[in-house]
Amino acid sequence: MNDEKNRNTEQLPAQDAQKKQGILSKSMDFLQTAKESISGKDLPRLVEEFTQEMVIVTEGLYADQEALRAATTLQGEEQDKLSSRLREQEKRLNELAKKVDSLQARADKRAKRDSGMLRILRQITWIAAIIGGSWVITALIKALVK
Repeated sequence: MNDEKNRNTEQLPAQDAQKKQGILSKSMDFLQTAKESISGKDLPRLVEEFTQEMVIVTEGLYADQEALRAATTLQGEEQDKLSSRLREQEKRLNELAKKVDSLQARADKRAKRDSGMLRILRQITWIAAIIGGSWVITALIKALVK
């Protein structure tokens, strides 16, 4: 049994060395493949594919930017139209406000004048009634005294 254990312990370092060589060789193969793919025959093809994809992407971005520019231009024109209409409406509103103010002032003057005229008419009516009543009384007294 001891002999078997010694043999197993002797084999272990050898197995580690084989494993290390296997791992190193696999890593070297991977690095070599990566190096060949980057600097080898595939590089022009990869560059061409990348260039084609980037052209497609930039064309799409350009089309999107053109659509955005057109939308922005249209929106700007509509905004200009709306702002000019708003200015016109504000002018009209100011004119109407001035007209309403002047009409209100005229109405106030007329109301004051009418109220003054009504007072004068009332006073004239009272004076006419007093004069008419005194005339009737004077006529009756003259008729009775005769």
